[in-house]
Amino acid sequence: MKPSEHTDELLQCYDEQGTPTEARPRSEVKMEPHRWWHAAASVWLVNAQGQIMCSKRAPGLFGNSGKWQSYFGGHVSGGSTALETVRRELEEETGIVKPADDFFLVQEKKNEEVKMHLAYYATRFDGQPSDLRFTDGEITEAKWMDMDEYWSQKEKHPDAWCNRCTLEQQAIIRQWLESTR
Repeated sequence: MKPSEHTDELLQCYDEQGTPTEARPRSEVKMEPHRWWHAAASVWLVNAQGQIMCSKRAPGLFGNSGKWQSYFGGHVSGGSTALETVRRELEEETGIVKPADDFFLVQEKKNEEVKMHLAYYATRFDGQPSDLRFTDGEITEAKWMDMDEYWSQKEKHPDAWCNRCTLEQQAIIRQWLESTR
């Protein structure tokens, strides 16, 4: 998304504890110093082998242009929830449509510095990167990576990556995958 396309998008705001309050324009919410708590939600696509789908952001995007990422997601829009956001973003960014009960909540946390609540989910996808449809122009390519390979590449080439799946999050995802077999 180009900056001009989302400046006036309404983002859901929250109190410090995570209770929804009002929606405000993105341009106000992202203004520094940060005054309003807001949220972002992300989802990792993982397969039965425990691999993670990594994707490359398109050149020219606002924020992290041309970098690899380990998840799909975005800011929670006004009137929406974190789960609704990951479902919508996954469909917009990859063409994958999944019911709400296919998503596993991996972790919730807060970033005090930017006043953001974060929700991380995982969902199973056993297809190939070629099955993904990059319809919104944000993604140019995707590939499966073993979690260890992903972590090694992220550590060796940090400037090529814009988000991460921490070792703690990887352990939670692996445990969840084992419990669903």
